[in-house]
Amino acid sequence: MLVLDFDGVIADAFTECALVTYYADHDPERVAAKPIRELADAVPAGFLDRFRVVRGYARLLGDFMVARAPAAEGIGTVADYGALLSGIPPKQLAALTAGATAVRGALRGAQRGAWLDMHTLYPGVHELLHRHRGRGTSIVTAKDADSVWEILGHYGLENTVVEVIGECSDKRTAVLDLAGGDGLPARAVTFIDDHITNALAVRDTGATSLWAWWGYHTDEHIERAIARRQRRIYLPELATLTA
Repeated sequence: MLVLDFDGVIADAFTECALVTYYADHDPERVAAKPIRELADAVPAGFLDRFRVVRGYARLLGDFMVARAPAAEGIGTVADYGALLSGIPPKQLAALTAGATAVRGALRGAQRGAWLDMHTLYPGVHELLHRHRGRGTSIVTAKDADSVWEILGHYGLENTVVEVIGECSDKRTAVLDLAGGDGLPARAVTFIDDHITNALAVRDTGATSLWAWWGYHTDEHIERAIARRQRRIYLPELATLTA
């Protein structure tokens, strides 16, 4: 059984994620009424710089909201990032996360083609998914399931995946549930994620857990991976990977 993360493993959606984060406190319908190119051009360069830093630490959509704080430009460690995230009042964080989700939905509905174009498949992914078609391949991601299915359909991959578990904050449990649902032990699963926390959590179940080197990570994540002897997978390996 193959279980994959989405953003940072199957597709690169940096601009889309930055966009919904920046406009999270705007009216979704008003945002969606403007061309995506215009919306993207209006995002300040400073915000994009901060988002690029935050993207390496974030696991969930709500985690991206740290990029909205000017202090995010000074993040240098996991502790720095954690302090800024914990400093956002819970109600505000929940409202911003809901707002970003609503903006994403509005853009997907009003400008489907332009929205889809902000998601680029990594080389080898198309072949990997087709090669594993019919083997119970699933996606476990922080992105909402509807968006993932739309993107898969755009690339003709909707029939290569049997299940998408979206808005997932506990990938360890999700992997165990997927394996158990098919009557399989965790060791029958091959899991790929670009965030070291997820890779290690799933590895502890007994699954084969691979850390995607082509995704988003930080120097501390590399050090942690080395200390825990976490196995990496490199993009060219997708051409021959069989799970």
